[in-house]
Amino acid sequence: MRNWIIAAAALVVVVAPGVAAAQTGYVGAVYGNVDPDGAGDEDFYGIEGAVAFSGSGSIVFEVDAAITDGDDTDTAYGLTGHVLMRNDNHAVGGFLGVADSDNADALWYGGVEANKYFDRFTVAGALFYGQTETAAGDDVEGYGLNVEGRYFVHDNLRLDANVGYASVDVDTVGDDDVMVYGAGAEYQLAQFPVSFRAGFSKTDSDFGDVDTWSIGVRYNWGGTLRDR
Repeated sequence: MRNWIIAAAALVVVVAPGVAAAQTGYVGAVYGNVDPDGAGDEDFYGIEGAVAFSGSGSIVFEVDAAITDGDDTDTAYGLTGHVLMRNDNHAVGGFLGVADSDNADALWYGGVEANKYFDRFTVAGALFYGQTETAAGDDVEGYGLNVEGRYFVHDNLRLDANVGYASVDVDTVGDDDVMVYGAGAEYQLAQFPVSFRAGFSKTDSDFGDVDTWSIGVRYNWGGTLRDR
């Protein structure tokens, strides 16, 4: 159950699209730490990337991917595809994704999402549903929402914060409510398209709290962070 709570927390954080503007994207490396109450903390590391490209008219496609590993956990991967209708004021669409590891059944998820663009501020939101099966054969499903605000101090410095909620139900255990609170920042160099980011999130549930922090470096294309 604890592993599902961590997975639900990760899902709440990543469901909103990270690129959304066509012909933009990034590849990067990430390092962080997960600290569940009473279970000991663990470092993790991995690679990540996202790319967006144009369809017909105002349609934009985005693909996000990540591979992570930890000191005592299996290698895990995640892959999410987004289809968005986008203009200069907003983006609306949906997503489907899968997350898996060496010794666990895949977590499948999908939902709808929207971004609203202001001059230097973006509001992003997503509604999602996901399901998987534990190693013991228990069916697990969950649904929830995530709301995120992104403020651009200037074109290459972004501050962000999010609040997420998930309701998780395990058929042999019952359901649980999960709240996630997060904040982060990303800065891209002016003369070279490399950015540095940091983030922290806190997960609160009946099964205990989980604190997660991460740092990363990205190579970007397609302009400034605000363009992306």
